[in-house]
Amino acid sequence: MRSPASEGDCGVRLRVSWREGKQRALTDELDAKHQSDPYETLQTSDRKVFVSNTAAGAGRLLTDPQVHADDKGFSTYLRERLLVRVLPEGQKCVCGADASNEHVHTCTRLQQNPRTTRHEMISMTFANGLRLCGFQCGMEPRLTEASRRRPDILIVGLDTYAITDVTVTYAGRVTAYVSEESMEEADPLRAARDRLTQKRQKYRHWALANGLDFEPFVMLTNGAIHPAIRRWLRRILGARVLAYAGAQWVAERQ
Repeated sequence: MRSPASEGDCGVRLRVSWREGKQRALTDELDAKHQSDPYETLQTSDRKVFVSNTAAGAGRLLTDPQVHADDKGFSTYLRERLLVRVLPEGQKCVCGADASNEHVHTCTRLQQNPRTTRHEMISMTFANGLRLCGFQCGMEPRLTEASRRRPDILIVGLDTYAITDVTVTYAGRVTAYVSEESMEEADPLRAARDRLTQKRQKYRHWALANGLDFEPFVMLTNGAIHPAIRRWLRRILGARVLAYAGAQWVAERQ
């Protein structure tokens, strides 16, 4: 009687078993990698949001006691930050598309345009903060009859004549370029930088020609603010502090 080994049966079984074991090991290794690095498993839009959550200020709602949010607003913010769908599964937009988080942030056919409401609220809050610092603020001024440009806020104070245009952009907005960059290479403020460049191209030369100090107020929907606006704001506020200090110094010596 011939043994199975002499006909190669055991060898075939061993090779099949080895290949199956190797495949399972590779699958387990890949699953472990995905669990430890969720960035690699995300689609383009979610990947951009995931990265943007590392930007300075993006988690302020979760950590700053001065920020007050109701339960609904906090829940919405937290779900978006965790890349969890906000609206019920299967709900459609007025345009007929699936109402995913990305779509709600980018669709131009939403009724009552919530993005416009958000923009106006942020503009008013920013202007009111500047007024508390002693500035006069005009909303959407038409600075010349010939110009159709209407930036959001005109800021006037001692030795200060500045304008800003408020823009809030969604970090997951897919731009013309899509790169397969790593988490380390990704820029958490890429969407904000893109919008900053667009606004500067629109207003900067006009502002310089009219003697205005201009910088767009650019922030992401997760609360992160572009550092350029911080530097600009420090310059504006610093000029006012110096002007007051100078006036006080003169008054004390009269």
